[in-house]
Amino acid sequence: MISIDHIAVWSDNLYRTTADLSRATGLGSADGGYFPALGLGQKLLSLGGHVYLEVESIVDHRMIAERAPMALELERQTANGDCFAGLCLRSDDLDEVAEFARHRGTTPTADIAGGKVRMVPAQGGAPSVHAPDFRNAWLLGKPNLYHVPDLANHSSLLAPQPGTGDVRGTGLTAIELGGTEAELKDWLGDVVAPADLGVDIAYNGGPDGLYAVTFGTTDGPRTLRLNPITPRS
Repeated sequence: MISIDHIAVWSDNLYRTTADLSRATGLGSADGGYFPALGLGQKLLSLGGHVYLEVESIVDHRMIAERAPMALELERQTANGDCFAGLCLRSDDLDEVAEFARHRGTTPTADIAGGKVRMVPAQGGAPSVHAPDFRNAWLLGKPNLYHVPDLANHSSLLAPQPGTGDVRGTGLTAIELGGTEAELKDWLGDVVAPADLGVDIAYNGGPDGLYAVTFGTTDGPRTLRLNPITPRS
């Protein structure tokens, strides 16, 4: 079964953006860890229903000083403010990931770009098999697909740090995407229909990317709107 797993947000300041999101939504945040080879740090905000926001920014200043490719890309993408970087799907079936990879003309990979060090080591396990990698999906404004065999240690279940927010998410309900439904169907192929992703999808006909997410909370519905990623041509 395929559904939405998490939504990546890119920022030029991990802490500012996380605090802003908590103030805007009431949701608390947890520390997800970091990616040593990319210089990225990560904070997580659970939307409920096993879906979460993944806030990322460069935290290793050497990457910026050395003009590493990922640092340059994130700097470019956030020049006009925070942006939605990735719409990430999950499947509990490896065959579905392999089918999607074939459709996209690639092969599944188990390597997490940059590696990952979790702040809560017991949370999660081996890297998730996925296709395509973020460079061949996110930077086109398109979703990719991860293999998540079970949800027992899902990142959405991480307890928020005390004092960061008392509101709890009750589940993602709607998203707004650029492009058209036909274009998303073409990207996904036969692996899943957009209508089967479990949320309402509005298409604005603009450049590809994610523009808004709507989710329920214990304090009522919330809609978060950010810049979409700037797709590579």
